[in-house]
Amino acid sequence: MFDFNDLMETANRRAALDRLATYFIGELTPDEAERFSKTMWIIAQSRIDIVRPEDKAITIFINSEGGDVPAGFAIMEMIYRLRRDYQIPVTMIVTGVAYSMAAVVLQSASHRVMGELSTLMLHSPSWVLAGKDAQIFQDYERLADDYKRLIGRIFAQRTGYRTPEWWIKFIYSERDRFLTSDECLKLGLVDEVTPIVLKDGQREPR
Repeated sequence: MFDFNDLMETANRRAALDRLATYFIGELTPDEAERFSKTMWIIAQSRIDIVRPEDKAITIFINSEGGDVPAGFAIMEMIYRLRRDYQIPVTMIVTGVAYSMAAVVLQSASHRVMGELSTLMLHSPSWVLAGKDAQIFQDYERLADDYKRLIGRIFAQRTGYRTPEWWIKFIYSERDRFLTSDECLKLGLVDEVTPIVLKDGQREPR
């Protein structure tokens, strides 16, 4: 049943987040990538006349088990455009998980933050193909190889750790690599880990 009040509440909440330059990313889908790009473009236009980069900053919270690889790259392209063309710093904060393609998307941010309770996971992308045309499988195999080289380069350049070849072997190891926040910090996958709070104003010693 259509609920107009729920619709208005959702619209008002999204408008408030847009004013605060805050966005939340979940599953990576083509629809989500389109919504994200449109929202970021609107936010960027509203910040054209702001001079100081720190006053333009955008915060993106991500809690995602991954999803569509091209959709993830589309989101990354928009983040790179914000940083390059509009000089807008983008902070991305992992609040839960950033698995698979979501871990790749995280690398596009200016500043990458991860909660101490959060987890990253890297693994080989999976493809579901149907049909008998051998050319289709060959084309997807070439595309998968292109993605593999691109992702290896992204991790090597963003982390400053090891080579693209090392990252390719690390990620495409036929296993799911779950990484704690401390492991991610050591590998250069994040810039900052926010600690657990025991009591208000009191952080757990690390």
